[in-house]
Amino acid sequence: MNRKELEQRLRQELALPYYNAKIAERDYSESEFQEMKAQLQADIEQYARDYVNESNTNG
Repeated sequence: MNRKELEQRLRQELALPYYNAKIAERDYSESEFQEMKAQLQADIEQYARDYVNESNTNG
């Protein structure tokens, strides 16, 4: 899949309608997509945990 297809799938599968990936213009395999998706999902979950913890400690 190309960059645009990869971005569309990430937006759809992770429910991020305004997400714009900064990735190279080339073809990506399904395994590369799954790896990117898993990393992005982990990053989002970590950000949410950090944000909730920060909000709880500040009031």
